[in-house]
Amino acid sequence: MSALFKHLWIQFKIDIRERGTLMTYYLVPLVFYFVMGAVFSSINPLARQTLPATMPIFAVTMGAVLGLPVPIVKMREFGVLRAYHVCGIPEGAVLFIQSISAFFHLLVVSIIIFVTAPVFFEASYPKSFFAYFLSLLILLFVSIALGVLIGMVVRNQSIALMLSQSIFLPTVLLSGIMFPTSMLPQPLRMLGRILPATYIMQSFSGLGFGLPTDINAAFSLLIAAGIGVAAVIFIVIKLKALEKSL
Repeated sequence: MSALFKHLWIQFKIDIRERGTLMTYYLVPLVFYFVMGAVFSSINPLARQTLPATMPIFAVTMGAVLGLPVPIVKMREFGVLRAYHVCGIPEGAVLFIQSISAFFHLLVVSIIIFVTAPVFFEASYPKSFFAYFLSLLILLFVSIALGVLIGMVVRNQSIALMLSQSIFLPTVLLSGIMFPTSMLPQPLRMLGRILPATYIMQSFSGLGFGLPTDINAAFSLLIAAGIGVAAVIFIVIKLKALEKSL
């Protein structure tokens, strides 16, 4: 157990020192949050209600879906996972450390947004803190699971980046974090329901802030959690196949 915590601490420090990871986990999400927070709060005061929900969805999706797959692909390409396997360290343990490190980084960013949004932009605090943080934990779980899955199924970094962007960009545009999904045409609205962030936004709005939603908020949270569980199952299947090939 001590070796696990030591590895986690080393990985955490590596992430902090890695320029690309630092940008996707901290710099870009926080700059986007401060800029868009100022824009949203001045143009549409109603956007202040859910700012502590919309910006963590953006930050977590960016960090997990854009930032997490590429390091995993690098470890596969350069034989790092094979080296761990030769030393008796399971590949699953390495991915677990990567996931936990990403979880803590993205949780820190989400808490920064949660604490500062009411101070800087007069955003609303959630009516239910329990529901808010439960939705946040599910968001972290499903986003990190998808990020790891992308890193496990693609063969090179360029494909990983393309696949990550194909999830991240629709999340920004179709999940309801930039504007209400009711403003979208019906086909795009249905397309957005493929994305876990759409259901997380519904659960944040309905359960955390007590706002009306298009989909039942509790059911949305279950759907998002189910997507995360399905991603974990695929990761386990891919890990077993990888172990046989090493």
